[in-house]
Amino acid sequence: MMQIEELKVRIKSEPSTFISYLEKLIKTNKFDDGEVLEIAILMIKYGSDKLSDEQWAIFLVNGILCDKYIDQCDSCSEQMPWSNMYSAIFINQDYLCANCRYMENKIKV
Repeated sequence: MMQIEELKVRIKSEPSTFISYLEKLIKTNKFDDGEVLEIAILMIKYGSDKLSDEQWAIFLVNGILCDKYIDQCDSCSEQMPWSNMYSAIFINQDYLCANCRYMENKIKV
């Protein structure tokens, strides 16, 4: 499960932007799994270092990886920033980073 380890490393290396994304997911009721929601709240409250390996696995597999994460922009293939993730998945549903969305909208005008 290499993707899980890579995602875990990414989350730990970008804690503040990931927590902002997580808070947005919680505020908009995107977690339908109570256990995942509980782990998300623990992560916000105490930090990712406090999670057990089992909690990490549950959180990532049942929560983030199922439909709340895209690794890269569909257009430029750059890593999707956490700050663009919510918009790319839930608002615009286009899986584009902010820059590519801007360029695409500019072309359409």
